Amino acid sequence: MTNQELANKFNILGKLLELHGENQFKIRSYTNAYLNIKKWHEPIIDLTVSELATIQGIGKAIQAKILELAETGEMQTLNRYLDKTPPGIVQMLSIKGFGPKKIKVLWEEMEIETLGELMIAINENRLVDVKGFGQKTQAALKEQLEYHLDSQGKLKGATALSLAQELLSALEKALPKVVVTSTGALARKCNVIDRIDLLTTADLAEFSTALTEIPGVDTADQVLNYKGLPVLIHKSRPEDLAYESVRTSSTPEFWAELNIKKAKYKNEAEVFIKNGHPYYIPEYREPENLPFLEDYTGENNIVTRQDIKGCIHNHSTYSDGMQTVSEMVDAAQNLDYEYFVITDHSKTAIYANGLSIDRLYQQLEEIRTIDQGIADCKLFSGIESDILADGSLDYPDEVLAELDVVVASIHSGLRMDEKKATKRLIRAIENPYTSILGHPTGRLLLSRPAYPINHSEVIAACAEYNVAIELNANPSRLDMDWRWINDAVSKGVYISINPDAHSIGGIEHNMHGVDSARKAGLPIAYCLNALGLDEFEEWLKEQHEKREE
Repeated sequence: MTNQELANKFNILGKLLELHGENQFKIRSYTNAYLNIKKWHEPIIDLTVSELATIQGIGKAIQAKILELAETGEMQTLNRYLDKTPPGIVQMLSIKGFGPKKIKVLWEEMEIETLGELMIAINENRLVDVKGFGQKTQAALKEQLEYHLDSQGKLKGATALSLAQELLSALEKALPKVVVTSTGALARKCNVIDRIDLLTTADLAEFSTALTEIPGVDTADQVLNYKGLPVLIHKSRPEDLAYESVRTSSTPEFWAELNIKKAKYKNEAEVFIKNGHPYYIPEYREPENLPFLEDYTGENNIVTRQDIKGCIHNHSTYSDGMQTVSEMVDAAQNLDYEYFVITDHSKTAIYANGLSIDRLYQQLEEIRTIDQGIADCKLFSGIESDILADGSLDYPDEVLAELDVVVASIHSGLRMDEKKATKRLIRAIENPYTSILGHPTGRLLLSRPAYPINHSEVIAACAEYNVAIELNANPSRLDMDWRWINDAVSKGVYISINPDAHSIGGIEHNMHGVDSARKAGLPIAYCLNALGLDEFEEWLKEQHEKREE
């Protein structure tokens, strides 16, 4: 059981307790456990009692439930509350922005118990007179419910890739003499995936038999799936493997554009070269890239995980991170980063223990002291400064001037129309202290849709004011969306692939950001943190010079 899966159990338990009007102290303890567990840097389910006791927010009651899950796979307290709650109500608890208090009102006063009943009530305009709702709340809930329903049966790319790797490992053991590999959306490293595509040279009867013997594989309703995600098998003769690998990993539109002849090829590269094309990496084989084929720089010029030299946008225990500044930079050194930037939350982010000015200065002094004591990784100071409703940042200029890097991000007031959101972002971009625009659309994949922005105007503003755009590498965000990277590159804007790390483990999120950037063929030269330390310091010098203009 992963930390995220474990954390989710405490999250739903906390919501169920609130739904049933239980003790607020217990609710808070489960919510805190959820927040702390999901950010922890090693598998919590494997820890001993004494090791669990060292984790903040994991008291004896929580420890006992973790041990119960480790031993039995069940949590009886959670089961008890699930048993007395209709399944549809439990589903509602997973809708972003629709809390237990509002759900309780609809359940008790309107006897709504399923998502279908909820949608009917919304469409019939029956929530507007319910206490705590109204026209705006009903409209917002409809939007969230539609997004939730559309997200069903899909997984974030990182989760799906992990599941697919489990399945592939089991199949490789069961069928060691044949080829089994992932293809389709998995090969393209899509941000969201709705099925596992496998390409194999095995006999299909033999392959099906091997599949059914793997734990987690199900054939309910004659649909093959693995741990709830559908599985589609593509069969290839050994001599056609390279051809079929390219065909099945390309979208239909991209494949049609290539006009590739079916023949025997040694490998994927030969499939392209013998048909007059450069080798298009699997991630790139999307229809959105067709207008940019002439700009394709070749596989050797596209950013890879190994090209990332610096780690920007990281949190510590000063705000809502799990590890100290020293622990985070030590982890960065172990991963061979040349530089590391601490950007804790700013003062407006009270929910994330954002830094007051006094605490920011205290951290700044600590960062400078730590930096003097390390040789292999340069430590820079920074902040993730909230973009306020009017587009201003939430520290005075004289405070921002003390910092090496300022990541400007929106965290509140997300219900904006395109005009308002774009204006708000552009004003923040115009601020001479803004170095990087953080997660530009605020989306949470399969959980919260992006607020609408005019990407072209925002990118143009970043180009004009020398502001990099973040590709937030957290697999729940991957924001900015890769489809706008080509536009940014065409205007000379750097893309900064940032992990938004809240723990040591979170530093490794960078790899998901690289996968997403490769979907647009992001050139190494336009990736900010692919710059070496000397080049990055030159960029910082430019950033600081614009503060003085």
